[in-house]
Amino acid sequence: MSAVGIVKVGARTPIGLDARQTGFLLRAGFPAMAEAPLADSAGEAITMGFVPTIDPRIVGPERLALLAQPAFEEVASTLGNTKTQVHITLDEGYAEARAAARELAALVRRVLPASTLEVAPRGEAALGALLPEALRALVSRETDAVVLGGVHSDYDIDAIRALEAGGRLFSPDNLDARIPGEAAAFFVLMRDPDARRRGLSPLARVLGVGSGRERARPDNEAPAYEAFGLTTAVQQAAEPLVRSGAKAGWMLTDLTGEMRRLGEWQAAFVRAQDALAEPYYIDSSAQRIGYLGAAAMPLFVAVAVTAWEHEYAPSPVAMAIAGSDGGERAAVVLSSAKREVRQEARA
Repeated sequence: MSAVGIVKVGARTPIGLDARQTGFLLRAGFPAMAEAPLADSAGEAITMGFVPTIDPRIVGPERLALLAQPAFEEVASTLGNTKTQVHITLDEGYAEARAAARELAALVRRVLPASTLEVAPRGEAALGALLPEALRALVSRETDAVVLGGVHSDYDIDAIRALEAGGRLFSPDNLDARIPGEAAAFFVLMRDPDARRRGLSPLARVLGVGSGRERARPDNEAPAYEAFGLTTAVQQAAEPLVRSGAKAGWMLTDLTGEMRRLGEWQAAFVRAQDALAEPYYIDSSAQRIGYLGAAAMPLFVAVAVTAWEHEYAPSPVAMAIAGSDGGERAAVVLSSAKREVRQEARA
């Protein structure tokens, strides 16, 4: 059975034109918060992370496609006529999902005309279901490559109004809230022999994937500190890691300023100590570049792979977690491919 690796990543974010720029500037602690040309109900300017190179008059599905295009082209350039499955995730409950699917389908057909495509509002935790299926499809040779990604944008007055109505829009007077943002990110999975034939090398491995569901949501009073869903996801993803005696020293989370999710993460973090180790580096990108939505976990993959490729990562093993308002939670454990080389050298 051929090993499967992540061979290419791509991103477009408020701080980076591609995955490399995004990774380097996140490493440097560069923030993306700026005054956006949108206003709240009181007429006050919104603080958010947004991509300044996109026409500020464009919103909705067209904006999602413009966000996705450079990130998708960044990964698709490696694939040519490879038999490829593409899965693009939108935010859970996205009202214009059908229109966005049409825009994104046109992009994919133009760049990879022979690929099969799914665009669906699966939400922030989509990789919990998509990754195992992608790995199965590759191992069984149903496809030669799988592209997984997500795209999100709060750059829309309706999105701002919804956050404001729910008391979740960040302001100096409301810190227990979400800073709006936008991003797109993708990564490519391939079997090692197929990657080598294209002159590619594995940059990272998926060691484990887990999923769960929380009772606590923004619309109920269930205690976030139960964290049963996130704990289940983390423990499932970390099981192969614990079994091998290895540990993750780097955690990438979708935490914003909302205390509900922070309390949940604290509870799961304590319960996962058998899978975690120094330097216990916790990286919450949304606190610097805005909420990431469906792009969160694909972006975490891109950030981790970029860090390993350029050798500035705090740990050779990373755990990424994300969750949606509906209660879905997902965790993914990743490992640098260079870690395998070093282990073989020691052996």
